[in-house]
Amino acid sequence: MRRRAEAAPLPAWPCRTWERSSGPARPGLIRGAGGLLAVGSALAWVALLASALADRVEMADGRILEGRFALVAGVAVDPIAEATSSRTAGTPVLMCDDEMTRTFVSRRRVVRAEELPFARQLERIEIPQRVPENGRRVASIGGILAATPFDEFGRRILTLSTASGRLDVVQGITTITPRWTRVQGVLTDNPLLLDMRLSTGAIPRDQLRIVLDRQTDPASSEERLRIVRLFLQAERYEEARAELDGVIRDFPGLKNLSEERRSLGELSATRLLDEVRLRGRSGQDALAMEILENFPADEASAETVEAIREARDAYRDRQASAERLLRLLQERCDALDDDDTRAACAGVLDEIAAEMTFATLDRLSAFERMGTEPDLAADRALAIAISGWLQGAAAADENLKLALSAAHVRDLLRDYLRSDDAKARQALRDQVADEEAGDAATIASLARQMRPPLDPPEPTAPGLHEFEFTGSDGQSVTCLVQVPPEYDPLRRYPTVVSLHAAFTTPADQITWWAGPPGPDGRRIGQATRHGCIVVAPRWTEEGQTTYGYSAREHAAVLGALRESQRRFAIDTDRVFLSGHSLGGDAAWDIALAHPDLWAGLVAITPGAGRYVNHYWHNARTLPIYVVGGELDNGTFARNGMDLDRYLSKGFDTTYVEYRGRGHEHFADEILRIFDWMQRRKRTFFPTTIDAVSMRPWDNFFWWVELSGAPPKTVVLPSQWPPGQGVRPFTLDAKTTATNGLIIHCGAERVRVWLSPELVDFTQPVNVSLDGRKLSRDPVQPDEAVLLEDLRTRGDRQHPFWAVLESTRGPAVGTPPSRKTAKDNAAQTP
Repeated sequence: MRRRAEAAPLPAWPCRTWERSSGPARPGLIRGAGGLLAVGSALAWVALLASALADRVEMADGRILEGRFALVAGVAVDPIAEATSSRTAGTPVLMCDDEMTRTFVSRRRVVRAEELPFARQLERIEIPQRVPENGRRVASIGGILAATPFDEFGRRILTLSTASGRLDVVQGITTITPRWTRVQGVLTDNPLLLDMRLSTGAIPRDQLRIVLDRQTDPASSEERLRIVRLFLQAERYEEARAELDGVIRDFPGLKNLSEERRSLGELSATRLLDEVRLRGRSGQDALAMEILENFPADEASAETVEAIREARDAYRDRQASAERLLRLLQERCDALDDDDTRAACAGVLDEIAAEMTFATLDRLSAFERMGTEPDLAADRALAIAISGWLQGAAAADENLKLALSAAHVRDLLRDYLRSDDAKARQALRDQVADEEAGDAATIASLARQMRPPLDPPEPTAPGLHEFEFTGSDGQSVTCLVQVPPEYDPLRRYPTVVSLHAAFTTPADQITWWAGPPGPDGRRIGQATRHGCIVVAPRWTEEGQTTYGYSAREHAAVLGALRESQRRFAIDTDRVFLSGHSLGGDAAWDIALAHPDLWAGLVAITPGAGRYVNHYWHNARTLPIYVVGGELDNGTFARNGMDLDRYLSKGFDTTYVEYRGRGHEHFADEILRIFDWMQRRKRTFFPTTIDAVSMRPWDNFFWWVELSGAPPKTVVLPSQWPPGQGVRPFTLDAKTTATNGLIIHCGAERVRVWLSPELVDFTQPVNVSLDGRKLSRDPVQPDEAVLLEDLRTRGDRQHPFWAVLESTRGPAVGTPPSRKTAKDNAAQTP
């Protein structure tokens, strides 16, 4: 059994993920950080890591890890022994230990390592507890069944699920630092040895406050200042300032504290300004403007005050610009001579006025640049504005007839995407074909800029929507969707599809990501702050406790994504699949089975099994973030092989392990998860594809769809485990510099889906399939293919314009349609 808890802890180095900041230095309460010793060459940083001298590591994605480092052979090794070893050969994994977590990443992903000559000393407040020296060690922890609040002595009762059954553990807080808190088992009649690390920020503020008050002598200025330093280093500036105000009041003879308070005020102002910028990037402009208009600038530096003024003026200028452009548009419309044309333009202008936001204002940038010239004819100016509004500023055109035709095509397109009737869709296709603007390029640009084709259901709570759709088994699947404040259907939002665990609900997933509802029903969690949509389907059957790797489960998850894309403004290049426990098992499998759909996978306490063990090739292009507990040994035993394989091959994989923790939901990690997610974006048209499959419904990878795989490569879940000689089906594909595609797969039937993002339609397209020429002539965009692809996949950012198809011989069964192949998953037993 893997045992880490018995080993002596590594030296205390601070470790956290951080972003570079040009803001002010921390005040004197935390002086002593010192300069940095930059290491320029790869050999130099390897030497630093091997000798465990590095204190800070920069990753290729820009993340910074700080702590005590070791190069290790894999996640299953003893990090203490590895940290004292000088060997680097055969150690492809970098481990960072910050006393709360151990973070494992691929050594190949490191771009720089630095040594801090003078490590910053973090405040540590020790809480005396009767900790047993001997007793029964808790070697494995399942789920947490219950936990009482911490009392004023820092104690609580934790009820655990263990291998031997339900277990109550009396714990006490023994150390509090700005980043983490140590919680240990205390002496009882039957003492238990359990050393847990919690994020200090995850402890409710009222509980932390009463523990600190109990341990602090109010008559001691030094003890009171330690609390100030604790809050300051935790970047809880308002609490630090309130505490410092009390010290200044109670100890008027202390010097230099007024200067420290001003520094705290500046830090607080800088943090608030950062929050304004985050809310602005997240599409919450009204909130950002409200904060700026009421910004407490009294204690802010001149630099911060100027930044506040510039941000506020930028908002005011954009508001004024929007009002001016709408006024000019109305003037141009009134100047038109033809009544019918004027009425048609007025309808579009009413839409622009009603839906103008800071996110859509840029659509009129071409009109602002060219259409406001007084000598430009009214019809040409209106054409620039209308075409830019409908198709994006880059597509702005001076032909008003074409622009109004595009407006009609947009309405027909919306009707087509909403229709379930094949005959009605054919009639709509015919109408689109009769329009001057009915070409593929215009349709694609209209789809990219339009509202989602289906209206979302009425919210059941602020920002919370619920809808149902039919799964592959004909049963109804319920889905919850939480949208952020100030949701704008014409803006694109990053999205998390989150899968619940056994005995939990989709509502629990909404709460984990977006926070619990407040008294007014609004949520103020991290998904809210970062402007992220959360999609939570009820993907399991009633009473389900194990993941089945089935087509029904895939269809429930992929259907939830597709149906959400039809109703909500989802950025399809920033969709992350996530899951907890049983949901993590499913998320890991589904993400590897359909890697082209996701910007990344976030799996909390998952278990890798069956197809996941065989689909490791598909992780090459899929960013993965896995969180687990040190004492969740059963789950770790299932994951170690796959994690080590990913990390040793240099894949974009991060594994975070919490010390002394078991099978939990790990809300402690959510800030670092969002930092990781914001650095990632899907590449939908890769130049190379290297993928494997063992199920009939895992048959669509980016721009290649296949069916009829050789029998020795297919294993249904009901047939598991694979028989002798069964190997995954492989797909290799790449683009060439001569507008070509080369594909090797050996399937009976192959469809190659084309887009101008992949090939140039004006030139001959050379497609080679298993050594045979599938095409060497120009391929014409097909509006019917484009429309149906938009309807069935729901990805309005990257639709396919044409398809080439090859059939060698009779495929096994009926080849799946575009819809069932990818998004509904095949209805295969």
